[in-house]
Amino acid sequence: MLISILHDILGFKKFPRDAKLLIISSIVMSFTQGYMFVDFSIYLSQVGYNTYLIGIVLSVPTFLGALFMIPMGHLSDMYGRKRFILMARLFSFIGATIYFLTYNLILIIIAGIFQGIAFANASSSYNALMAEKTTPQDRNLIFASNSFLSGIAQAAGMFYGSIPPIIGHIYHLDVFTSYRVLFLTSIIGLLISTLLILRVKEDYSGKRKGNMKFFDLFHFPEKSKGTIIKLSVLGMIGLGAGIIVRLFSLWFYLKFHVNVDVLGPIFSVSQIVTAFASITTPSIARKIGEIRTIVFTEALSVIILITMPFLPYYYLAGIFLIVRNFLMNMSGPIMTSFTMSIIPEDERARGSAIIQFFDSLPRSFGPYIGGFFMSLGYIDLPFYFTGTLYSISIGLFYLFFRNVKIPK
Repeated sequence: MLISILHDILGFKKFPRDAKLLIISSIVMSFTQGYMFVDFSIYLSQVGYNTYLIGIVLSVPTFLGALFMIPMGHLSDMYGRKRFILMARLFSFIGATIYFLTYNLILIIIAGIFQGIAFANASSSYNALMAEKTTPQDRNLIFASNSFLSGIAQAAGMFYGSIPPIIGHIYHLDVFTSYRVLFLTSIIGLLISTLLILRVKEDYSGKRKGNMKFFDLFHFPEKSKGTIIKLSVLGMIGLGAGIIVRLFSLWFYLKFHVNVDVLGPIFSVSQIVTAFASITTPSIARKIGEIRTIVFTEALSVIILITMPFLPYYYLAGIFLIVRNFLMNMSGPIMTSFTMSIIPEDERARGSAIIQFFDSLPRSFGPYIGGFFMSLGYIDLPFYFTGTLYSISIGLFYLFFRNVKIPK
């Protein structure tokens, strides 16, 4: 089976031209996201911010992303998706430039605002544009390939994130200066990604509506309203993920006193394993169905998650982290493909935006809650909150969609 799966992925050059451009752009961005995920909270701690402030800083972009996501998704359905992805790259570029220049708290929060608006512009538009470049027959494979290749790039980025303390030690640099290499890399990556998106040809020109009012941007799509409301239960996963997942590296740093030169490789291996896991799901889904694949893998991951605080050594916790990420994220491309398949084409960006809004809004409060618990000394408590929320969400998802069939 693995040989067959790898053969599918290695068939990347046979994918449609624009799908390949979108995947390569995602690869570039995933590389930069890799080291930011591992390093950023530890970097903030090392330049002097406590866990409470770190939680606030991490919450800002996710909150702003959630706030703007629904109107941006609606506008994307009206005017086309490509322009909103390009706007996202511009806002991200501004944010990365601020990170490169300073670690002043106010300016870092402003950078987070730009990053949040960028997230709102790109998240729903990218999936909708990718879906346009696929057919129902190849959609699972292309989304899985995108997830796999982006996951490998993210793993490489996590490994790359181990550089700052090494170069800081060799060249006797302070923390801020040693981390600037990462932010400079982000700036370069954003420029490359923008050039790739510019080459994508968009066929969907949008469906504009006359006499559009401001509050109409927040209305649910008519045809897929019920489906979107049910999918919004995934917001509990967003809250749980915000409480601990975004703070995983900080938890390792506080509990086991290990720096990014140790954590980078651990998270990198975790991401590589997760990337390979994502390409197994199309085959599994063909045998047991999309819904059972999603529910089974995510439920197992919850069991692993809630056992992590009991582990006495960082390397054991690292192994459990790898297994947990493998199980929780392997169903990601199937979930995305499933969502894009059951929502009509002219409502995909808006529908995706609403679903992600109900995921991102609670996720934005998660780091604040997790950081608050950690500031009080309860660094393990976020795991139990997250496990409970995940369990409820997985159960409701199965209840709502166990009999749904994907249109062919």
